[in-house]
Amino acid sequence: MKEEAEKIIKGQFCPYCKCETKLVSGDEVYPHRTNDDPRPKFLDKKYYMCLLNSNHYVGTYSDNITSLGRLADTELRKLKNQGHNTFDPLWKTKNIFQSQKLAYDWLSEKMELPLELTHFGMFTVEQCKRAIEFCKNLDNENV
Repeated sequence: MKEEAEKIIKGQFCPYCKCETKLVSGDEVYPHRTNDDPRPKFLDKKYYMCLLNSNHYVGTYSDNITSLGRLADTELRKLKNQGHNTFDPLWKTKNIFQSQKLAYDWLSEKMELPLELTHFGMFTVEQCKRAIEFCKNLDNENV
């Protein structure tokens, strides 16, 4: 089971369909997008996509190999995005946390997760919802 969990976090295994994934181009993830000039950056990226359901995918870092986390369906992608929109200002504005590291240290403690697993890209739906609530309620606590 540990090996499967590691493959899920690396985008190499679909947690929904319980199958392997493949590395694909942005054109395959977004076939409905046109190749307008200039070409959108997301079309030149690589993605890990489920072999059975093309709606389950995750992007990669600039190396086009390392996944940004676990595969996500529409609901989880929306929550990951909402999570970043709620969390990132806490450290980017430096009003709450003076660095990204301090913000992730705080979130790791609140989520009771190891720091290396504390990232919206790795979170499940439930974890995203919890993290978003922690961030929203931050004004009510002392950091």
